[in-house]
Amino acid sequence: MNKTAIYVRVSTQEQVMEGYSIGAQTEKLKSYCSIKDWTIYDIYTDGGFSGSNMERPGLTKLIHDVRQNKINNVLVYKLDRLSRSQKDTLYLIEDVFLKHHVNFVSINENFDTSSPFGRAMIGILSVFAQLEREQIKERSHMGRVERAKEGYFHGGGFIPIGYDYVGGVLIINEYEAMQVRKVFKLFLNDTPIDRIQKTMNSKYTYKSGNWGSHSVVRNVITNNLYIGKVSFGGKSYDGKHQPIIDEEVFNEANKRYAARSNIKGKSNPFKSKHLLTGLLYCGNCGARYFAKGNYSGRGENKRYYPYYTCYSRAKTNKKLVVDPTCKNTSFPVVKLEPIIIEEIKKLAFDPSRINEIKGQVPKKENDQPVIESRIAELDKQISRMLDLYQNNNMPFEQITARIEQLNDEKESLTDELNNLDINQPTITIDQAAELLSRASDILDNGSVDERRKLIHSLIDRITIYDTDFEIQWSFT
Repeated sequence: MNKTAIYVRVSTQEQVMEGYSIGAQTEKLKSYCSIKDWTIYDIYTDGGFSGSNMERPGLTKLIHDVRQNKINNVLVYKLDRLSRSQKDTLYLIEDVFLKHHVNFVSINENFDTSSPFGRAMIGILSVFAQLEREQIKERSHMGRVERAKEGYFHGGGFIPIGYDYVGGVLIINEYEAMQVRKVFKLFLNDTPIDRIQKTMNSKYTYKSGNWGSHSVVRNVITNNLYIGKVSFGGKSYDGKHQPIIDEEVFNEANKRYAARSNIKGKSNPFKSKHLLTGLLYCGNCGARYFAKGNYSGRGENKRYYPYYTCYSRAKTNKKLVVDPTCKNTSFPVVKLEPIIIEEIKKLAFDPSRINEIKGQVPKKENDQPVIESRIAELDKQISRMLDLYQNNNMPFEQITARIEQLNDEKESLTDELNNLDINQPTITIDQAAELLSRASDILDNGSVDERRKLIHSLIDRITIYDTDFEIQWSFT
C-alpha cells in the first residue's frame, strides 16, 4: 500500500495575495492521490505559520510519523509550502524523508525525489524559494525606509500615544497629546519616573492601554516622534505630522534623562533585549519571571544562552522572591519566544478566535457597583449631618464625631475601589483585530522594539505552569 502524507501550509498574507488557501491546496492534493491511486495516510496542516523556520505543529507531527516508518510519500502543492529556507528544505528531504525511504513529491513543479533528476531539481528550486523570501523581505524593508524618508510614520501594530493613525498619516489626538505634555512637564519638574507613572496611571488612559508600566513613560520621554521626527533603521527624518513637544523642551528632558541614567550618548539600559520581559509570571508561587543567562564554551566558541526564570528560584533579588522553595521550570529564550509568537500568528490567521477566547474567560465577580452605591450613601449621610449642624439640631461634638466616622469608611471604600480588579480588557476587540492585521509582517520583519510593542499590546500576562503556560490576552 502506497501510504501518502499530504502537507499543506499557508500564511495569512499568502492566502490573501496568492490564493494558497488550506482548502484549495488540500483538494488539489487529494485529486492527485486519486489519480495516482495512492492511499492518504493523513493530512498535516499548518495554518498561519511562516515557512522561514520548522517550528510548526503539523510539520513536527509529519516528521515524527516519517521517522516511525508510517509513510511512503510526502505530497505538497508547491515546494515553498514545505519551507522557504534552502537549508531546512534540503535537511527535510535528505536527512528526514530520503533517509527513511520516503519520496517527496511537489505537484506544482511536477517532479519527485524517486528520480535523480527530481533530487537535483529540489536543490535548485529550494535556492530560488529562499531567494524569493529574501527579496520580499528586502523590498518590504526598502519600502518602509522610503516611507520614513518621505516623513511618514511606518505604521505597524503600535500607534504612538498622542496621535491617531488615519489614512496612513499621524493626526494629533488632543486628549492624549495633553497627557504627553503632562509627562514632560512632570519630568522637567524633577519628578521621578515611577511617580510620573503612578500619577498618569491614576488619572488617564489612552487608546490602546494605560500608564501601567515605567517603560511607557520612558518611551514617551525619549521618542523624537513628539518633535515631528520619524525614525527608522536607526536614522531620523523630518516627519509630515505635527509635533506635540517643543524641540528645546524635548532636548532638555533627554539631557536630564541621560544624566539620570548615567548613559549619555548610549542606548537606554532599561530597554530589554528580550521580547517577553515584564509579561511572565510564575504559576507556582506568583513571582515574576525575568531573563538571565549563562556563558558556555571557551574562546571563539564562547556563547551566551539566555533563559526566562522565576525570581523566587533565581534568588537574585530578595525583594522579588515570593517562595524560596519554588522550582518552576526555566525556559530558554529561543524556545519560549517563538512559541508565543506562533500563538499570536494563529490569531492573526483566524481573527474569529478573538471572540472565542473572550468568551472562554470567566468573568470575575464585580463589586464596583455595590461599593460605589455605598460611597454615594455615605455622601448623603455626611450632607445630612452638615444640615443638622447648620440648623443647630445636634451638638457640635456629636456631629464632628459622626462625620469623622463616615469619612473614615468612605476613604477605606475609595481605596478599595481604586485597587479593585474587575477584569476589564486593556484593548477592545476592534483594536485587537487592527493589531493582528499587521502582526505577521511585524513579527517576521520588524525590529526588536516593534515586535516587543506588538506583543505587549496584545498580551497582558503569561503565566508559566511547569512545562505549560497560560496567556492573558489584552482584549479579555
